[in-house]
Amino acid sequence: MGPQRDPAAVQAEIEQVQQRLAASIDELVERTHPKNVAKRGLAKVRHAGSQLVEEARAIASGNPVRRKSSRFVEPPEGSILVSGEDEVVTEYELRQPPSPALLVGVGVGVVVAVGVLVLLRRRSKR
Repeated sequence: MGPQRDPAAVQAEIEQVQQRLAASIDELVERTHPKNVAKRGLAKVRHAGSQLVEEARAIASGNPVRRKSSRFVEPPEGSILVSGEDEVVTEYELRQPPSPALLVGVGVGVVVAVGVLVLLRRRSKR
């Protein structure tokens, strides 16, 4: 058998483990709460939508430059950052202008989608 452990130390260790477990359970409950799951989903949809809008705007304007990615840059060790002074690096790439066939395809797709939505809305009103 191993060395005898002090009962008070064992009790303190048990309490620490219980506190860590309680914190983990609280975090899991918070993450899986339907309201928070919905918020994260909505944020993803908004982000994807904003990217689509940005792409559509670039196509419509004929802009050949597209934002590829943005990321935060870690500050040098020992530096002090004031709130809002995070450095962001954004990468851009040149792209070929869209072909006329693509523009026609996008236009047809939008018209079909709007038509389907109108039909569904009319059926739901009946």
